[in-house]
Amino acid sequence: MRIAAVSVKSLTPEGGVGFFARFGDGLTVVRAKNSSGKTLLLNSIMYALGLEGTLQPGKQGVLTQALTTSVEVNGVKRPVQQALIDLEITNGTRSITVRRYSVPPAGISSDLITVWEEALLSGRHIENPSPAYYYVGRGGTAQNEGGFHNYLARFLGWTLPLVPTYGGKEVPLYLQVLAALFFVEQKQGWSGIVPRMPTQYQIREPLRRSIEFYLKLDVMERARKRAELQQGLSVLRAEYAELRGALDSAAHLANARVTATNEFGTAAFYRNPVFGTDTDSIDAGEVISIYHQADWKTLNQGVAHLQETIRSITEEAERAPIVGPDGEALNGELRQARERLREITTELHALDDAANMLDMQRGTLEKRLRLLKQEQRRYKDIRSLENLGAEFSRHAIAHHDCPTCQQSLNGTEILSGAPVLSAAESAGLVDQQIQTITAVIDDAESSVRSNEAARGSLEREATEIRSRIRAIQADLEGEAPGISIGQLQKRILDEARLQELVRLRDNAQVTINEIIDTHRRAIQIKTQLDALGDDDFTAKDTRKFNTWQQHLRQLLASYQFSVFAPAEVGIDPQTMRPVHGQSDLGFQGSASDGLKMRWSYLLSLVQTSGAMDGMHPGLLLLDGPRMYDVEPSAMRPFLQSCAQLPYRGGRAQVVLTLSENPDVIRDWLSGYEYQIVDVEEKLLV
Repeated sequence: MRIAAVSVKSLTPEGGVGFFARFGDGLTVVRAKNSSGKTLLLNSIMYALGLEGTLQPGKQGVLTQALTTSVEVNGVKRPVQQALIDLEITNGTRSITVRRYSVPPAGISSDLITVWEEALLSGRHIENPSPAYYYVGRGGTAQNEGGFHNYLARFLGWTLPLVPTYGGKEVPLYLQVLAALFFVEQKQGWSGIVPRMPTQYQIREPLRRSIEFYLKLDVMERARKRAELQQGLSVLRAEYAELRGALDSAAHLANARVTATNEFGTAAFYRNPVFGTDTDSIDAGEVISIYHQADWKTLNQGVAHLQETIRSITEEAERAPIVGPDGEALNGELRQARERLREITTELHALDDAANMLDMQRGTLEKRLRLLKQEQRRYKDIRSLENLGAEFSRHAIAHHDCPTCQQSLNGTEILSGAPVLSAAESAGLVDQQIQTITAVIDDAESSVRSNEAARGSLEREATEIRSRIRAIQADLEGEAPGISIGQLQKRILDEARLQELVRLRDNAQVTINEIIDTHRRAIQIKTQLDALGDDDFTAKDTRKFNTWQQHLRQLLASYQFSVFAPAEVGIDPQTMRPVHGQSDLGFQGSASDGLKMRWSYLLSLVQTSGAMDGMHPGLLLLDGPRMYDVEPSAMRPFLQSCAQLPYRGGRAQVVLTLSENPDVIRDWLSGYEYQIVDVEEKLLV
């Protein structure tokens, strides 16, 4: 990212005052006396980008009264009626101009940011350029399409990673946090030996996460992948527990039990096959056991025993041919049973067709619902922007673009003179569609449940009819039983128990297959998780890290860092803080040595990121880097290293503020390319 130009204006009833500056690559020194507005200029740049959260929580105190309450015009203090910052930035391919008000006109909020996809401050003049609108200072700035930081991250080619917070959630690595490594404010920013990271976002280890992002370390991607895989295991754990619970409950109702399995997540769970059988398909009849004759037998053994008992009772009975009226009655009953079985088969086919149609319908409706919810979020952004004062809808309609997806509406069929819905009315229409489709989906799911219940009932009836048909056929083809009441009663009970166990086995087979699949997926995820290894650096990470330390030491040596030998200073890969041996550098040494460490830390990070295909924007905004009256012998090499700081085959952009005499600055930078932005009196006067 490069800052091409900035314009700061304050307007009063008696006139306005302003300041304009252009910036190039390399070093730009903003020179002015103390209390002349150097800090205000850099803070205005951060404010225009919505990054005031980098400076402190909230927005109070970021801008001085000249951009908030009153400003001096022709020697007289006047109330500020309107104040704004225009900022032109480029990503190397295209330029944009950003406007944000610190004192907005009526109907506009200071949280509204206007963006033109043009270089309006340094480029050619464009009549009535078309703006877009974004918001800052509220939830969703980094995630939603209407959020300016979401837009800015995409403009910079960044995909913000999700990082953990102290509250246990995951949030994007906010730009306000990342900005702490390219902007240093004057009042408190130079204290300590590492950048002051914003804490209000509750991100764990914000310095480490930011360094990992800027250097594009593999360890960060592995951490993200690890979190994703662990979340996948958590989902499978819940799924496994639900399936196992359903299987145990079904077995309990049939006075049966299920073979024990290893607890989800244990080493044995991942090492051993589920249910102790190393096959792709496990027979439910071998996994479930029933208690029979003072011993536990497999369900298959229990079913076989009942089948044999029923067959024996049937064979032992004396039989005689069934003829006459009884035979006619049985034949009639057989015809009725077969007819009912055909009807049930037809009904089941119809239910299957209906289920397929419902699945297709639900899939289509759920896809439409997702699109509508995305549309709803966009309209919420539009309404938020309109509430902040944006003329978003009018602009979109004037250019014949859809106000949410931004696609052209030219060539679409419209009714001449038909009313155009406002953003609020369109949002209401989308809400109604969401409610309607949600209700239709609910109805479809209710129909699915009804169909499943009906199917279950029909299947049970079909099973009973088939049993009855077999019994009638046996009676007609065999002989009349000469069977005792006790034998008849036992046969009836055994047949009922047999049907119960067969039904249990069939239903359990489906659940067991799902458990096996869950176990298989858990092993796959665990294998991927183990393959990630520890949070140690990869060889590529180590090269980047060693390069960073090398650049850091070289800069420390050139700045005459004296508390320790520069070659003895390193960076802790866990905390990303400078260390001496195994000890944190802390606040050892003089204040000027601490300042030299800060210079070296920031500049070496830019240099390493640019050389090792990192993500640093190649920009440094340093307000008052000569704190603690650092000796000129250190300031000279510091400014020279800023002027020639390499970044991706070119030079990084460094904008810093100084109060020194211009002749002193020219002497320090003799022979180097740089530019000076001179604030002669005050920035706004």
